[in-house]
Amino acid sequence: MDTTYGVLCLIPPIVAIGLALWTKQTIFSLFIAVWLGSTMMNGFNPLVGFVKIISDYMIPSLSGNASLIILVTLSGGMIAMLRTTGAAEAFATRVTKVINTAKKGQIVTCLSAFIFSYTEPCLMLGTIMRPVTDMVRISRAKLAYILDSMGCNLAALSPISSYGPFITGLIAAELLASGVEGNEWGIWLNMLPFNLYGVFAMISVLIVAAFGLNFGPMYKEEKRARETGKLLDDGVQPLVPEVKNELPADYKLTMWNFIIPIVCLFGSLFATIFWSGDLVNNGLVGCFRSANITLAICIAFMGGALGAGIMGVSTKLFSVTKAFDTFVNGMAELISVPFILVCAWSLGSIVKGMGTSEFLIHIVEQYLTPGMVPALVFLFGALISFSTGSSWGVWSIMMPIAFPMAVAFDISIPFVVGAVIGGGLFGDQCSPISNTTVLSSTGASCNHIVHVMTQIPYGITVGISAFVGFLFGGLTGQYVLSIAVTAAILTVSLITLTQLTKRRYPEKVH
Repeated sequence: MDTTYGVLCLIPPIVAIGLALWTKQTIFSLFIAVWLGSTMMNGFNPLVGFVKIISDYMIPSLSGNASLIILVTLSGGMIAMLRTTGAAEAFATRVTKVINTAKKGQIVTCLSAFIFSYTEPCLMLGTIMRPVTDMVRISRAKLAYILDSMGCNLAALSPISSYGPFITGLIAAELLASGVEGNEWGIWLNMLPFNLYGVFAMISVLIVAAFGLNFGPMYKEEKRARETGKLLDDGVQPLVPEVKNELPADYKLTMWNFIIPIVCLFGSLFATIFWSGDLVNNGLVGCFRSANITLAICIAFMGGALGAGIMGVSTKLFSVTKAFDTFVNGMAELISVPFILVCAWSLGSIVKGMGTSEFLIHIVEQYLTPGMVPALVFLFGALISFSTGSSWGVWSIMMPIAFPMAVAFDISIPFVVGAVIGGGLFGDQCSPISNTTVLSSTGASCNHIVHVMTQIPYGITVGISAFVGFLFGGLTGQYVLSIAVTAAILTVSLITLTQLTKRRYPEKVH
């Protein structure tokens, strides 16, 4: 791998992030960054660099990610079917009789994420809960923050998601390489409480929801939503254009419009998981570990759309051909999301080819001292994942570096592994070029840059608290107490930042 670019390897990701925050145009910013990186990697020739964008980056990026493109596109079809048949409206009308305040809506959305702990709930949970959060005037930015915080962080704590087996696979490889006796699943289990960022990111979003701790740009978003009902500011467009639906005046809308599609969705989901994971031979837990979760979600979206179609046709809301057209048009509505993902993946290939990760790791190795190993592993893992938009890539890179250091310096292996996992999650959640960030904006129907800018203050607050926790644990050897240190710093920070924001804007957000 070429690592001769030096500090220049940081330019493409910095341009992507900076340009996105400045112009508010995600696809444009990513494309310019990819073009810049491609130009640098092709003799600084902008014409060759432009041509190579397609041949060397965009097309190859689809080879290993085509399933996610299909998943996102199918979700658009299902969302359109639920909207057209009034499923979302029926659910929201019924549920808001109980969930009648913004606080209840936020808490229920957070807790509902655990139903999807075997997947990333960004799309599914957003689709189901968005009509509810709209009715109780929760801003789209807050919904996107909830989806993102309860997305990959929750999946990384679940043994029946794709995350658990991936992490344990990395641990198993390092156990073998270092000659250390141990069980990878045992280390993974002991690591969970030391995944300081992942755990406290989820705890934070629950605290924020329960006590209304809104600060930074999120305060204005929530204040406007409560007072005016405007879930996005004037002139700000969601990542996916919204289409309003009006049912015929004489159409009788019932909860069955929602129940049938959801039963079909979950029925298709679990049927595919049990089949692809070979439930009979692998058992329940082994089935979830072995199943093709992405395939299951794709089939679930199709199943949910089919259920909605059956309800629409049976109640004479539309014909079979109209149902199919609605599904196809719904997929077309999400056309911008695959383009964003392709550009993000292409940028990931650029930074990999330019040796960005290796450059940052070299900096890590120059400044590592035994007591600071966990904190610096967490910090530089976060920087790499923020720059590349990938947590899995960071784990693959940092685990072979951090694990041997933990063994050599006699530091708790689960504690250091927690620093690796947490660092990847921190950067991934905050990065505007991350899959989960894009999917959260999609699921919440929020403007992507608004989501990034409102979420970052919370992510940084949790990240700094976790960094201090890792620093305390590494320097003192009191690993369990590092959890309490992180909790204390985070609690004080959330309350202080909220109070400072309230002083700046005296009016409360209810």
